[in-house]
Amino acid sequence: MVLSLHPAAAATRWLAIAFATVLFAAGNFLHAEDLLKAGPPVILKGTHGKFDFLAIDAEGRRLLAAHTGNGSLDVIDLDKHELVKSVATGAAQASAVNAAAGQYLVAVSKPPQVVLVDSAKLEPVAKIPLSGPADLITFNPKSGLAYVDHDDATNLWVVNPKDSKVESSIELRGEGPEDLGFDAADERLFQSIKKANAVVVIDLATGKVGASWPTAPAEAPHGMAFLPEDHAFLVAGGNGKLVMMSERDGHVLSSTDIPARVDQIAFDHGLHRVYCASGTGKIGVVKLEGGQLTTLGEVASSAGCHSITVDPKTHTVWIAYAKDEQSMVQPFAPATK
Repeated sequence: MVLSLHPAAAATRWLAIAFATVLFAAGNFLHAEDLLKAGPPVILKGTHGKFDFLAIDAEGRRLLAAHTGNGSLDVIDLDKHELVKSVATGAAQASAVNAAAGQYLVAVSKPPQVVLVDSAKLEPVAKIPLSGPADLITFNPKSGLAYVDHDDATNLWVVNPKDSKVESSIELRGEGPEDLGFDAADERLFQSIKKANAVVVIDLATGKVGASWPTAPAEAPHGMAFLPEDHAFLVAGGNGKLVMMSERDGHVLSSTDIPARVDQIAFDHGLHRVYCASGTGKIGVVKLEGGQLTTLGEVASSAGCHSITVDPKTHTVWIAYAKDEQSMVQPFAPATK
């Protein structure tokens, strides 16, 4: 038997359901103080200008800040929260760690080059010229090769730090390479292409591009983070969407909302949290649990700040930004309650 409700009763029922849905959503969207607690900024004295990507030297307990506006790689002690040295490199965009060789590899847009920095002496030891401005960089310790994006172009360079030379150039399917990284077996390189709304897959053995996987609903993909245990990776879209994609076939496994204009993202493997740095002055915080992404909330940072990383030992989140005439990095501690 089917029962029908009086129109007024039906309206009341649907209003109650809608109200309960709003309460449920609010209960899952945490306040900023329940996500991250801002620490005092670390002023990088004697420097100025904006930053690009951050990296962590986990063994050396250092934060590596590509200080584009200052023309340097800034090295910060993670435990003492102080600047160790600002190494002159040119307009640094990103860095990578070659622990076996005791080097930092710095991608520089002006002059276009990769600078090799001795990680003990914190001095440049070699400069590898490029045919155009560099953007992001990643290093494969298995092969000893670095991969460097040609900023806003259609190719990336394969760089051999040991011989201080560019070995080859790989043509990509689309314009505007952004973040990049390797699969769990270090056999393939995944490259986000912002103008193609895709991630292309490069076979490291042949140096050729294979599949091209759409990142929808994430558009203009930028930052990436890799999940070796899940055989998956995360991609942040500039349109305010974060997706989790299978590294096997590019299938989108989960998606959620983040602030718009996110550039770099960082994944805390211990806490299973994703931190997304937005140029709108927000850090989006997302939980990964059971293969699903859930937006937890947003934390205020600084307008224009799009650089972020996380210390795997302490779980401290770091950002970098310039304000007025000062440049600084700032730690955020995950809330314990």
